Amino acid sequence: MALFKAYSAAVYGIDAHLIDVEVDMYQAGSARDFITVGMPDTAVRESRERIKSALINSGFGFPNKAVTVNLAPANVRKEGAGFDLPMALGILGAMGTVGRADEHVIIGELSLDGAVRPVRGALSVAVCARSRQIPNLILPADNAAEAAVVEGVRVFGVRHLSEVVALLAKPLEFTRSPRLRQPNHRPTNTRRTSAMCAARPPPSARWKWRRRADITSS
Repeated sequence: MALFKAYSAAVYGIDAHLIDVEVDMYQAGSARDFITVGMPDTAVRESRERIKSALINSGFGFPNKAVTVNLAPANVRKEGAGFDLPMALGILGAMGTVGRADEHVIIGELSLDGAVRPVRGALSVAVCARSRQIPNLILPADNAAEAAVVEGVRVFGVRHLSEVVALLAKPLEFTRSPRLRQPNHRPTNTRRTSAMCAARPPPSARWKWRRRADITSS
């Protein structure tokens, strides 16, 4: 399989936009020919070095072929390291290591050993996945609790690239991250609090009274 497609998301403020991650691999070149297109910023362009090391150190290897990664739509600027994980999975998909991933939105930064680092905007990405009717979200374990607040999306928190590969191969063996219950806030007795604040003089007044008492006693 030379061409593979996955989904990710670009976060802008409180909004997230769905991004197609298309990976094409071909013989006319070598591993040095790794090109990312689609208006990537510096962090996205640097991801090729993180991805290569993560794939090799995780035991998957890296093909001696040319790789082109297209982040679409091309007129939307792609920022941050959250595209590391979907791009790495796209390469593995083009190698035939993983199957389809079109029912998942995937975000996450990769360490050189394949560990998955947290990213920003997990809540916005979960809302984006739900609005685009994509049922599953794969993201760093440290972001799972934030994203799991959104109903209608199955959230899977992962800690390593190999865990994502296993999840896509056998999804039924993984449990999604549980939704957090909202804490029970007890109502504050505002009347009692106001009375206590009124009875207690401000710090500046207490300091003046203390100084006045010292002068009188002397």
